[in-house]
Amino acid sequence: MNRTAATTRLGDKVLAYSELKNDLLFHKIPKDKMIYYIEQPLAIGTAKAGEYKAKFGTDIQAICRNRGIKVVMNERSGKLGQIRFRAQIELSAEERVITLYKSSMEELQQCAGVLLPGRAFSLEEIMDIHLAHELFHDLEFSEIGYTNERLDYISSLSLGPFRIRASVTKTSEIAAHAFSRHLLGLPYLPNLLDYAHMIHSGALSREDFWKLVEDWSAELDNYC
Repeated sequence: MNRTAATTRLGDKVLAYSELKNDLLFHKIPKDKMIYYIEQPLAIGTAKAGEYKAKFGTDIQAICRNRGIKVVMNERSGKLGQIRFRAQIELSAEERVITLYKSSMEELQQCAGVLLPGRAFSLEEIMDIHLAHELFHDLEFSEIGYTNERLDYISSLSLGPFRIRASVTKTSEIAAHAFSRHLLGLPYLPNLLDYAHMIHSGALSREDFWKLVEDWSAELDNYC
């Protein structure tokens, strides 16, 4: 598959699959259930985005205010060891707070167009993408239930006659990506920006990224 062909395959299912592969229990997912753990969270996030867009439009800041969510801009990078946070949400019965890390947002803005030639992102757009993502997690917490807990559990460990079952946690992230994409009218799931950042930072080459897209597509074809 050449790069042009790979680009045509870079749709929601392929990017959702790339997220699913990061789940700690990915290797435990039955092959005949793989598409289920892609399509179901995509459908959940997309449906909720349509509902919210129809009711409230796309002003994420206003939606957060309406829901009583406090948005905090932190000037720091949000780096903890080798882990870099761009946004995080704290949820409790008393308070819900979304924190955005400004320098991380600015860094992502600089490289966001790496995989989308001609598509520039403003800092506000980058912030809105992350706000929408965290807003969905607030909806999971307060209204609809966590996506991974709504979907079928899988057998994660067997101890003689006993089986331990667990949820596929990355399905919650896939649903949040879909919510953000469809609420804001993005061309792709926003986890594409993670790969743009990796390319920009030198952690991944463009050629290797498109090779990954080919591999993901081929693997998905085997599950269909």
